[in-house]
Amino acid sequence: MKTGSETHELLLSDTSVPDLFIVQYMQDLSKDAVALYLWLLMNGRTSFTEKDAKNYGLIPGSDIGKALGELVSASVIIRKDDGTFLFEDLKKREVDSYIKSSRENGTGDTSLNADEKARNVLAGSINKTFYQGNMPYLFYRLVDKCLYDYKFDSSVVYSLFEEGRDKRIHLTVNKMYALAQEWSDKGYNDPDTLSRYLSRRKDVEDMISLMGRLMRRRLHEMDIERISHWVNDYGSTKDLVEYAFKVNEFRGNITTKHVDDKLKEWYAADISDLDKAMVYENERKNENQKKSRGKRGKDNTWKTGSEAGIAVPVKEEPVKAPRKEETEDRDEILDMFGNSDEDD
Repeated sequence: MKTGSETHELLLSDTSVPDLFIVQYMQDLSKDAVALYLWLLMNGRTSFTEKDAKNYGLIPGSDIGKALGELVSASVIIRKDDGTFLFEDLKKREVDSYIKSSRENGTGDTSLNADEKARNVLAGSINKTFYQGNMPYLFYRLVDKCLYDYKFDSSVVYSLFEEGRDKRIHLTVNKMYALAQEWSDKGYNDPDTLSRYLSRRKDVEDMISLMGRLMRRRLHEMDIERISHWVNDYGSTKDLVEYAFKVNEFRGNITTKHVDDKLKEWYAADISDLDKAMVYENERKNENQKKSRGKRGKDNTWKTGSEAGIAVPVKEEPVKAPRKEETEDRDEILDMFGNSDEDD
């Protein structure tokens, strides 16, 4: 860091940035907020105003307020009542947090019992594996909270940080604490319950892949939420979900809502496997066909007039005139017996 009065033809100075900022805060800040923070550190001001930040011309003036707001929300700078800003002493805050925690937990003495030694081994392993030896103290406190407040088994604590890394939140303090609270609320505090959770999570991932393939599109958040519901609440299997998709094929454009409705129907009918679902659907199909035939018979519009109670007039055939040949034959026969008309 240098003072604002220093000038150099060659910029050969260095700027000291707390490692805590890099490890604990930087990943949650926007590019503009990080750039502004580094620029302010480089210029060595102990206090500054929004106007000072705008004068640097580093980012558009309309975005300065938003960037400063991010830094204040992250508690890396402080805004005073007169509108000026100060840098937060991140190192001092870390030390104060450590001292407070030590006093609360009574771990300020140098003698360690077996539990504390095991805790240190666990914390050291997490530090090396997930933070390359640069784990902020707040994460050490999270380890303690998991062990002593939530009563997590050591293997569960380690798995918590694995989960955080997989979700890319292991560098975000608030999200890691929220994840630990969620596991505690759901009772994932021993290897057995955690194993069941991880197994269900794998089932969800496999089912997401299955539905993406069947629907031929990328699933959105609501889709994934429904799929998690199928696994965690209905206990649905992949083959059951695939069958629920197939029985909806008549719709054309099938959604996870259609599949969800079918799985919900089966769950209400105490159907939990593919064979029972197939029997249920066949019986339902047969019942619908019977109802359809019965309805057609009852409402048949193709009835005769008499069946419908309508008097149908008899159509009389027209009298045909005798053919010429028939007339000549008749005259010849009459001539043989004499014409009675002429005798009279």
